[in-house]
Order: sequence, then C-alpha cells, then structure tokens
Amino acid sequence: SSVRWTSSNLAAESTAMANMDIREFINGKLQAEVCDCDFFAGRENKENNDASAVPSLEALVKSRALCVISIGNCPQCEELAAFLVSRGVPETVVVKWDKAAHEYQDLKRQLSAHAGEVFTFPQVFAVGAYQGGFKQVMDKIESGLFDELFEKEFEIEPRTVQRIVEKRSMVSFSLPNCPQCDTLYEDLKKRGAPVQDIFVKLDKARPEYQTMKAQMQRLIGKQQFAFPQTFVRGVYQGDFDEVIAKAEKGEYADLFSEEFGIAPSSPAPEILAPPGAVAFDEDF
Repeated sequence: SSVRWTSSNLAAESTAMANMDIREFINGKLQAEVCDCDFFAGRENKENNDASAVPSLEALVKSRALCVISIGNCPQCEELAAFLVSRGVPETVVVKWDKAAHEYQDLKRQLSAHAGEVFTFPQVFAVGAYQGGFKQVMDKIESGLFDELFEKEFEIEPRTVQRIVEKRSMVSFSLPNCPQCDTLYEDLKKRGAPVQDIFVKLDKARPEYQTMKAQMQRLIGKQQFAFPQTFVRGVYQGDFDEVIAKAEKGEYADLFSEEFGIAPSSPAPEILAPPGAVAFDEDF
C-alpha cells in the first residue's frame, strides 16, 4: 500500500533523518557524517545546524589538563612533542590541526585571541590557561613550572632540581633578599668563578616554588634548611659557610681549574655573614 506524506509525518521523517548516524567508508575507515536535511527542514534549519557545529577552542583546551596544539610539517611541534614524551607525558596531549580542514580558519581566529594576530605553532594550554608558544613553554618546563601538573595528571616524579644539579658542574640555589646568598656570591666572584652561571635564584612568590622546595628536601635529605644550597659535580656541599670553608681549604681548586680555567691562588680572606643573617625557609 502507498504512504501518504502529510505535514506531520514529514516533520517526523525530518527529525528521524536528523538523528540518524549516517556513515561512509573513506580510505578504508568508517567515517561519521552530519546529515544534510535541507530537503526536509529547509535552508534555515541547515544554517542553524552549521552555526551550532562551529568548533570551540575553549571547549577543546578545557577538556584536557595539557593541550599542545600543532600542525603538520612543523619541526618545533615535533620537537616539543618528543621532549614531552621523553619526560613521560603521553602523546595524547598533542592535538594536530589540519590546515586544509574547513574549521581551521575559525579555530585559528579563536587562537589568535590568546597568541596574538601573528603566531607560530605549537601553542600550549594547561588547565585551560594559555601558556605560550614553543620557547615560552620549553622555558617553563625547564624552570619546573609544570612539575606539579605533570605529577598530578601523569604521575611523573618531579626532577627539575635534580636535572639542574646534573647539568652544572657547580650550582647554588638561592633566594632574593638573602644575606648569606649574597655572601657566597661575592666570595665565589672574588675567586673568579662565573657566578652568573652558578647561581639559580628561586622565588617564594612563584607558583613552582613549593615543588622545587620539596625536591630540594629530598635531594639533600633535610626537612629544614637555609639558602643557599650548593652542589659540585652532583654532590651536595652543604650550607654557605661550609662551601666557603671548603673553598678556603682548596677543595675546589681542581674544579675551578678544569671547569672555569681559574689557576690556583692563595687563600682569600674569610667573609663572614652579617649577624643574624641566616634566613631559614619561612615556610617551616
């Protein structure tokens, strides 16, 4: 028997078609395709569907703890992705945009609201907040800014302090407005040491400070300590006065000669810290 199409069953058919999951095979893969219901619903309905289908950058970056937006044929994108994987971050944090896709220009326009009108890829967001491009993000990772996030989301043990210690033949971790830090700085400077490369200044106001402090505690085996804290060729040297005493005894002569090209010299006069200058970490 024939079916008589009425306004009511036409509307029902239109709704059914709109809800159908119509798929087709492309390059051997089953693809999802949005139904074009012009024939049933008219042009106005299609325009409404298209508007609602506009991709949202905000929804994308808020859907994951770390979002690395990249494109194809992008060496810096590949370098950052490889670097993150080497740190234990899963590859799934990388979202690759296709410049040929119809939504690319709209997504790029949304991204420019964060990165500026002119930018390069990759661009990175963490916990929904914009972090910057390749160089900014690499610097933040190296400074320990992402340590807490990586530990919480990916169960990666924070090792920024350990990496800094391993990379430098001599390193002293210090704080701003720290008299004993200044005392050690001036002592090593008078001995000819490249203090600008030796001292790493932490800051209690920075978000990464707490995790850096916790790493320091584990590394030196102390819950309570005063800055500066010094390492030579990966070995902990103690507080500032211990380091100065070792320098006075010539224990760093080989280090200074081999690493900094400083010839052995007669002992320098002892420099004492101002009375009451020892400033323990106020968090304890």
